Amino acid sequence: MYYEFIDNLFFLEKFSRKYNYEILIKLHPSAYSQIEMLKKIFTKLQFSKKKISSTFKNILATISFSSTVIEDSLNSNCPVILLDRWKRYQHCEAETNPNKKNSAVYYINDEAGLIKCIKTIKASKKINFSDYVSLNNYNININKLVNKYILN
Repeated sequence: MYYEFIDNLFFLEKFSRKYNYEILIKLHPSAYSQIEMLKKIFTKLQFSKKKISSTFKNILATISFSSTVIEDSLNSNCPVILLDRWKRYQHCEAETNPNKKNSAVYYINDEAGLIKCIKTIKASKKINFSDYVSLNNYNININKLVNKYILN
């Protein structure tokens, strides 16, 4: 909902100021017309219209609630933090312990969990994406799926 989006921007603005983290907000195309206004309100946050795929190599992690950007991030070997401050929805299976290293996806509800999680991701050396990303070529995956249904 739009009010949750705005509330999360206020939360991330405050978080960015407190911990001195750069936070890049990749806007949905439907919000592009509001980018200048958002930049004036949230001066500590950075807003982008760039293709999402070009940003993954330059960020530590993706913070999202529910979006296809989660899958894009995981397929780009970029860890994901599911930020659900209202404790009402978990997009996918995720690690709930923000101190456990090398997880590809974390589920976090508050500021304390978010800062711990970011520090854990920074300290992780071998993030395990295998539970979320198929290691096969997409052609192999499609053939397996088609064969599964043809043979049954």
